[in-house]
Amino acid sequence: MTIERPWISKITEVKKNLLSTYGIDQQQIIESFSYEEMVYFLIFGKLPSIIEKELLRAVIVSHCSHGITGQSTLAVRMAADCGSSFLNAAIGGFSVGSGTYHQGALELTMKLLQEAYKHGDIIKYLEERISSKSVIYGYGHRFHPRDPRAMRLMILCDEKSYSGPYIETAREIDNYMRAHRSKSMNIEAACGAILLEIGFPAEIASLIILVGRAPMFAAAYFERMNENERPFPRIKVYDVKPSLKHE
Repeated sequence: MTIERPWISKITEVKKNLLSTYGIDQQQIIESFSYEEMVYFLIFGKLPSIIEKELLRAVIVSHCSHGITGQSTLAVRMAADCGSSFLNAAIGGFSVGSGTYHQGALELTMKLLQEAYKHGDIIKYLEERISSKSVIYGYGHRFHPRDPRAMRLMILCDEKSYSGPYIETAREIDNYMRAHRSKSMNIEAACGAILLEIGFPAEIASLIILVGRAPMFAAAYFERMNENERPFPRIKVYDVKPSLKHE
């Protein structure tokens, strides 16, 4: 005989005409919680401090408007060309971009910062990684010698006198990378350090990518759908040089 076992969760209680999350009625949550407060509350079961709330807001917003040069956003535009719904286009964008060099970099950067801090000798840790040709996630950007988003996030921490071991680790790595590799802190190192300081688990760092990038995907999809151009625009692609003649 099969015994049915219910799903068990301590997050939200569901009763007739009542939803209660960690003991707080959702009507109250709807009335008074900001979005970043709700994200924090769902994960940690408590409200963030004023500084944690402001920094989480900044981290989410910093991921929103990133242009259309990223492969993930290009995938969204291509899906629009195919007549796909926005939901399918967004899924395509997240699937294409989920690799280690794009949207997956935030989680890997957070884990790198944890490893570097735990190692104790950050310079030695970096030299060991570089000598083994391992990627230093969170540093360097193809367009920005100094990522303006990372700079603003670090200034925000300074303005609020907010720091900790992971922010200090990120800054020490930044000093080394700028001096020895001509690379500087990018958005993922800045955001990763802040997220670690507020206790955010690296394993679910992609949540920030989902809630941060989704509005840009929507904007890029909507823009493409409203352009007065034919779908499947002609793009010149050659396997050989156009001038090459076959005898």
